[in-house]
Amino acid sequence: MRAMLVFLTASFSFLASDHLFGNGGAWQTGVPVTGNGAASDQKRSTNVTIEEEKLAIDLHQEFAAVEVRYRMRNTGGQVEQDFFFPVERWAESEDEGGNTMTDLEGYAIAADGTDLESENVDAKGEKPKAEKDPLWGEFKAATRLWKKSSIPFAQGQTREILIRYHSPYAAIQSSVSDDAHSGQVYFRYSLSPAATWKGPIGKGKITVNYLHPRPEEISITKPKDRFKKISDTEFAWEFQNLKPTLADDMKIVVHPAYDTYPAEPYTGEDRKFRAEYVIESNRYFLQHSDYDAVASSTRKPDPARSPVSPQPTPSDDSAAPDSEAPKNYEVNNIKGLESGTTWAEGAEGDGIGESITFNLHRSLPLDAIMIMPGYRADDATLWSKNNRVAELEITLNGEHTFMAAIPDDKFADLYPIPVRDYAKPVNSVKLVIKKVHPGSSAHDTCISHLEVRAKLAQKPKIQPAR
Repeated sequence: MRAMLVFLTASFSFLASDHLFGNGGAWQTGVPVTGNGAASDQKRSTNVTIEEEKLAIDLHQEFAAVEVRYRMRNTGGQVEQDFFFPVERWAESEDEGGNTMTDLEGYAIAADGTDLESENVDAKGEKPKAEKDPLWGEFKAATRLWKKSSIPFAQGQTREILIRYHSPYAAIQSSVSDDAHSGQVYFRYSLSPAATWKGPIGKGKITVNYLHPRPEEISITKPKDRFKKISDTEFAWEFQNLKPTLADDMKIVVHPAYDTYPAEPYTGEDRKFRAEYVIESNRYFLQHSDYDAVASSTRKPDPARSPVSPQPTPSDDSAAPDSEAPKNYEVNNIKGLESGTTWAEGAEGDGIGESITFNLHRSLPLDAIMIMPGYRADDATLWSKNNRVAELEITLNGEHTFMAAIPDDKFADLYPIPVRDYAKPVNSVKLVIKKVHPGSSAHDTCISHLEVRAKLAQKPKIQPAR
């Protein structure tokens, strides 16, 4: 048993189920606030107005994809108009094991189809407040910055401005030994900066699309009662002549808060599977890899390398792991006991029709199948070089079959495939590869990690770390 000395650190990390945190720690993760373009980071006048705005927010499993289109008109003389797009980020990691991704992914801005340059500048004005967590207390405040661009306008000119980016979700997370806590995982978008343009926004439409596999987890908590339901996965807010204030800024909860606790004592090298309890409010789960797996085919091991001679560089058509990973692709690698390992099918071509069957040692109703549908390793290029699973045919107990599509995202955490309309305890699961996202230089289809999340009828007995 590891020592229970608890210490507090502030760091940045992706959301992850592999709780290898040492004895204790806490951090904030993600980019909490993005938002509308402002005419300035100071109180200055402008003759440019927003005649129309169309904002689309696509909520994926681990990030939001944002596209905003403005039709802007210059009501005055020729001008090089400053354009500021806000970003609020938490501090970079102070921990060597933390992740320092604290900015928007792929931010791009264009005017009438021509790309514009942008630079990060510090924001002036009111500073963000410190965040508080019920378990860990106060975290230091975030940092605000602007993505600054310059847009030339001729006198009376109307221009179409397009911005696209991805934003990781934000959350406060903490751990003590192998116990872990995550607050609500959320996305924010600020409309209020648009109040600095001349006049109100003439008309606008904001569309939120629920694209991740559990749309029932999503709720638009702010602003209240503005969005109308178009379908189970689409909500829209249309407005006219809006001079936005802080009350119009948006917060969307994408995943609920949860706690995790070890379900099995840590046994070091004798560990045969992973198992943890997951608690979401009054819902209780056992997530584990306690099963026997059989694959229809497996890629042959790589030839052993001489410990004396220099190690050759793997060929591009190989699914070879990084230098510290085992050189085999056996199906037991998917149990997640070692990082940087994977199963790779051994059939000709892309592995369509190849399968994994696993027999569970714990017969319980399933909530979800949790999968890492590609080759995740320290060498990040192996993910894109090899095939990723795009669609699976899943059969439970040999009698209930359904299809599951998996997007071509690079996941930091296991991707959940919900099990719906089947309440029986599950003893066996068969996964058949039906489609793949092609690798850039290899035809091996890989799965790095696979667990099941089983439903529990009552709260499990837990001995929290202290």
